[in-house]
Amino acid sequence: MGRNQFKAKQDTNVAPKAVEALLSAFDSPSNDNFALVTQGIDRHRLRIFDPRSSTIKSDFSSSKEDKFTCLAWGTSRSDVDMSKASKKKRKTSSNSQKVLALGLQNGSIAIYSPVHGRIVKTLAGSHTLPINDFVFNQAGNVGYSVSEDHHVVEWDIEEGREISKWKADSKSIKKLALNHSETKLATAGHTINIWDLATKKISKKFTGHASAITNVLFGANDDICVSIAENDRYVNVWDCSSQSDDSGNITALTMDNDIVHVDISSTDNTVLALSEDGITGIWQNASSPTSASAASSGPKSKRKIRSTTRQPDSSIKVVSSDDESSTIPILMTAFMSGSDKDFVIIARGSTIKPAFETVRVLDASGSLSQDIVLTRQNVNGYLVDKASLAASNLKTTQKKYDESSVTVLGNTDFAISNPALAQDDDDEEDSNQNEPSIEQKLSGLAVEESGAGNNTGAQNGKPNKYATPSASSLQQMLVQALHSNDTQLLEACLTYSNPEIIRNTVRRLPTTFVIPFLQQIVDKFQERPNRGKALLEWIKAILLIHTAYLMTVPDLVGKLSNFYKALDIPPTNLSMFMLRKTKKKSLKMR
Repeated sequence: MGRNQFKAKQDTNVAPKAVEALLSAFDSPSNDNFALVTQGIDRHRLRIFDPRSSTIKSDFSSSKEDKFTCLAWGTSRSDVDMSKASKKKRKTSSNSQKVLALGLQNGSIAIYSPVHGRIVKTLAGSHTLPINDFVFNQAGNVGYSVSEDHHVVEWDIEEGREISKWKADSKSIKKLALNHSETKLATAGHTINIWDLATKKISKKFTGHASAITNVLFGANDDICVSIAENDRYVNVWDCSSQSDDSGNITALTMDNDIVHVDISSTDNTVLALSEDGITGIWQNASSPTSASAASSGPKSKRKIRSTTRQPDSSIKVVSSDDESSTIPILMTAFMSGSDKDFVIIARGSTIKPAFETVRVLDASGSLSQDIVLTRQNVNGYLVDKASLAASNLKTTQKKYDESSVTVLGNTDFAISNPALAQDDDDEEDSNQNEPSIEQKLSGLAVEESGAGNNTGAQNGKPNKYATPSASSLQQMLVQALHSNDTQLLEACLTYSNPEIIRNTVRRLPTTFVIPFLQQIVDKFQERPNRGKALLEWIKAILLIHTAYLMTVPDLVGKLSNFYKALDIPPTNLSMFMLRKTKKKSLKMR
């Protein structure tokens, strides 16, 4: 079906997506991961989200030269890096994990593992132009790729080598689809060719799209396939059964705007499509035309059936709670499987931080629900943190400072009203001249060091009122040294060797500074072992007083590994020294 030349504009406003998604896909049918490729500053950025928590599980960026051209989910064994695995291990290993095939502009395919967070294998050497699409088989050991060179390559993913290669079409091929029995491969450009993989020959050919096809999928029983194209608002349904020789479409599913994504249920032929305005349409039993057309018979009615278009049986739309006329765009949608087959999962909102939720589309009787409208909060300002938002709100609520009512003082306001005040000032200056100088004041502040033989205070005939600094003042100085990373101030604290002062200081030390302080002491203990006796007093006090806190610190053994090594070195050196001393003594006796 072609596209109408004139089309009325929609009245619905669509919320902006902030950053356009270049590529995106759920890992159907489990839908445990959502891959999203966006444009970075100078390269493509791949992020993999967990739909259950809306958090990023993996983040990866391409090189500047090789940008991503396509992506496809698949499974592979846990020892996917086959270059490091033996043949026996490849045969015995049965654990599988999710991997992502990324087509590159240089004609190679990179196999990315979200678990490892890196490229674990690269398939190269068969294509020279950008990759257009890639598909896995169910086991994950075979894949098919197509590029701008119009060739399809069958890959042995475990060995990383080419199995077969053939030219599929004289024109560009955009998409591939492998049926569930893995006997047929659909290649889609402007036409759809169904290939028999055993003979590498075309068994069927479908034409009907006026523009390049952007997606093609097989139905649950491989009896039909659906396709969409660029700038096209139709989903064409094709008969892929071997008994049929028809090359035309069975029916066409239509929406009001161009369709950008299509998916088909793994249990029946229910189809969903996502339009460019972010609305999802759903058709149940898409291979059947309308009931009125199906009731008629004869050749004329068959031609009528093929020309029949169907509007969606149901739709999903997300509107903003602030403005119901504003639509929150749906980025991607897919059918759930297993016990959740009555649900579809949607990714909505912005590509910066998409939101995920499951929507029930089938009721208990198996019938489609009516048009579903979800009202959600449209979140904006993803790059603004809560502190900036609070400051902005405070700025709008506070009144601006106004100086219009302020009284400004001048020279006349400071005139001497009473001449007697000047005489008082002169008397005060005379009294200040009789005061001792700063040097005399400083000489009177001499502090007696603990254990010193000469007592300055006693020589002056006055008792020394400046004793050793208290533990509280030493604790403040230690916290200041650790907070500002002041090495000199920290050394000043470590010069104290009084055990009582050390214990009181460590006891009042906040727990947030315990680990940094302990690491600083251990480093100094390693650098200068001759200071070990003085530093061990501090280490012993920390370990005794803050034992309960240290037991709660994760990875404490790793943080104190250097200290353990420092303690192990002296016994080793001592044993070597004793051995040499014994040998020397035996030599003298001889």
